[in-house]
Amino acid sequence: MNKADYQNTVVSQIRELNELVEIEIGHCFDPLRWNEIFPVEKATGIKRVIATGCGDSYAAAGAMAEAFRKISGLKTYHHPDPMELIRYYTDFDLTKGYSKEETLVIAISASGGKDMIREILERANGCHSLLVTNNPETANAEYAESVFDVRMPSGCDVPGLRSYFSSMIALLGLASYLGKANGHFSEAEEQDLISEIRDYVHRFMKDFEKIDELMLNEAVRMKDLNKFEIVADWSDTWSALFVEQKFIECSGIQATHINSEEWVHISMMYKDPEKIGDMYLITKDSNSYGRIVDSSWGSVQLKRPTIIVTDGAREDFEEDLTFVSLTKAPRTYLAPLMNFIPGSLLAGYHAAINGRLFFQNRYDYRTNEWKD
Repeated sequence: MNKADYQNTVVSQIRELNELVEIEIGHCFDPLRWNEIFPVEKATGIKRVIATGCGDSYAAAGAMAEAFRKISGLKTYHHPDPMELIRYYTDFDLTKGYSKEETLVIAISASGGKDMIREILERANGCHSLLVTNNPETANAEYAESVFDVRMPSGCDVPGLRSYFSSMIALLGLASYLGKANGHFSEAEEQDLISEIRDYVHRFMKDFEKIDELMLNEAVRMKDLNKFEIVADWSDTWSALFVEQKFIECSGIQATHINSEEWVHISMMYKDPEKIGDMYLITKDSNSYGRIVDSSWGSVQLKRPTIIVTDGAREDFEEDLTFVSLTKAPRTYLAPLMNFIPGSLLAGYHAAINGRLFFQNRYDYRTNEWKD
């Protein structure tokens, strides 16, 4: 097997993360940029944050929820489904006892151009509103009180790994700025956070070639599977959602994400289990680590092809599964910055091994071109 035959834009985008993290830290932790949007007196008045977006951006909002709360000191960070926010939130749901002046609505979108992004910003309805985007010239910018441009370098972003990563860093930068404004987070703590993010990405990428090779081999082993489940809990759930999205976008197969308890009560009862690939995603410090250990044991007993992606120990898990060792995050809530990578690689390689182009054969990952 010639590995070069299966290279794709998922792989190339991940390879750029060593450089991208440096660029985005510079942009997203710049206090002067945030001060232009939220002068200190305005920033200290924000008590409630609602962040959402479409597809990958919705996953980014959820993935950074725990980090945002811990860093900003705002326990009222929420990340509703965009349809729920737009169609079903009342004004009370929007503010939950706070004033509109104390509430910030964030719409996340790399392109900024979706109709739903406009509707999210319109739904802010007198609350502060912010568009986090890589396209500040989008027509939807006029519906936002403020726009933050992540300034992602030009290059391929299909199927959206670079923009997903950049959106997460932007949310961390905003959380840090708000935390400093309200006295919850110090300048020294911000510098420690920046160093930890940078170091985490660089340490993770040292193991990239090993993970990449393993995921290519797993794609070969799982070539004929047309259904995957990604099982995860708490903050890792959003990484699982992102991986689900990559399987669908890249290989066009059925994929779902589910928590470990629901897997036991529902998903383990699918017929033909040997035709379903299971990927478990968990950090060692998670409260549900033991539950994931038990659930992954169940997958193996059902003869499902099973992968565990974790910073835990190999001996904690069944021998008859594939173990992907992750670099430990400096803080558990930062793990979603990188733990989406193995599953994304598997999705890209699964498409390449089967000769499928991305997005229902509309995007050629070899030439970086969309087909008519």
